[in-house]
Amino acid sequence: MRYKLFIIVGVFFFAFAKAQTPTKNYKIDSLQFKMYTRLFVGPQLQVDSITVKKIFCDWCTETQMQVLRDEAMRQSMIERHNPRYKKPGEHRLALYVRFSKEDFKNLNDTNE
Repeated sequence: MRYKLFIIVGVFFFAFAKAQTPTKNYKIDSLQFKMYTRLFVGPQLQVDSITVKKIFCDWCTETQMQVLRDEAMRQSMIERHNPRYKKPGEHRLALYVRFSKEDFKNLNDTNE
């Protein structure tokens, strides 16, 4: 009898706790973009140049593409301090960026 009561109370507690937590699903609320950049490191182990090679967005406007390009450059500048990229030569980076749908839609209005 005690075990049945304990199980029933546990199930109700779990259901109540699950109902109270808001569901935050990034797949519903945001857009994810993949970008390829290249990082060129010189013989003195300094970054020579960073170029954005490809941004995967077929339906983006020019202003949205520029914002994504700037974000790819910003993230590449942060990634250049990674010890993995301290060897001379060309390094390829695959970057992922998430924007909320509302913010990304509003980029056209604010940048024009």
